[in-house]
Amino acid sequence: MIRLISIGLMTLGALAFTKIAKAQIADLKGQEPLTNLEGTEWGPENGMGQFVQFLSGGDMAGYAGCNSFFGTYEQNGNSLKIGSMVMTKKACENLGMEQAFIAALESARSFEASAKEMNILDENNEVGLSMRRRDWD
Repeated sequence: MIRLISIGLMTLGALAFTKIAKAQIADLKGQEPLTNLEGTEWGPENGMGQFVQFLSGGDMAGYAGCNSFFGTYEQNGNSLKIGSMVMTKKACENLGMEQAFIAALESARSFEASAKEMNILDENNEVGLSMRRRDWD
């Protein structure tokens, strides 16, 4: 019974995160496009402190809300593919939101970005995650 309740709460958290992420889809029309993600850091506005850093050499790192993650990415123009990721294994309450954030990153096939906002798009060209730039001065 407790396990069933936990799964239900994780599912609700994931659904809430998805609604938050999609409700804030950036309207990037008319803005100067950002063409290189290297050296940038992004996070959902209403996340749990989540962020992803696109480092040099195709490496990436971030925080999913409870656990840290590390991995690789490939960018070719607006095409974006997230490689395998390794995560720490802390037990936390809001794993549903964390799992939804990671799933949105893993489903990335392309992106659209300006200097301050980015949408991660899936294989159907639908927005899976909308984020704001965290390292912008």
